[in-house]
Amino acid sequence: MAVFSNLPLFSGLALYGVSTVLLVLALRDGELSMLYPVIALTYVWVTALSLVIFHDRVSPGKLAGIAIIVLGVGVLGRGRNK
Repeated sequence: MAVFSNLPLFSGLALYGVSTVLLVLALRDGELSMLYPVIALTYVWVTALSLVIFHDRVSPGKLAGIAIIVLGVGVLGRGRNK
């Protein structure tokens, strides 16, 4: 019952469940090789939101890693078969 009384924890678990359902629905009609790299963008969103909400500091190494992730997802998106 402690999970249900802890609103941030319950909200996080609920959002994780929603994202899992959406991923399964996307995988039904999409290609795994194109959809799975989008999951890597989770790191970008977490960093951006932690910057805005928690005022975290972002190191140059973390920025470089985020840039590599975004470039990699972009390269995979451009290489898609038509």
